[in-house]
Amino acid sequence: AFSFLLHFEAQRGKIMSRFQTVTDKINFSEEEEKVLLMWQDIDAFQTSLKLSEGRPEYTFYDGPPFATGLPHYGHILAGTIKDTVTRFAH
Repeated sequence: AFSFLLHFEAQRGKIMSRFQTVTDKINFSEEEEKVLLMWQDIDAFQTSLKLSEGRPEYTFYDGPPFATGLPHYGHILAGTIKDTVTRFAH
């Protein structure tokens, strides 16, 4: 388990070194592909499972995304909070 954590820390350093200056002309599709490749490179899903081994199961129930119509700032804020809470709990 300790060697796994050392490997994870090394990967995290690799991730942090990937931050770059952002220009005003972003190709979002290209950026998404880069993120997906990084997740594959660090085996993000399996890593998250390993890090949550032995922790209690956590269930989060969420309703429809935009029950009141078009998305607005409140939806973005609520989505960010939900994402943060579930990542911390996992």
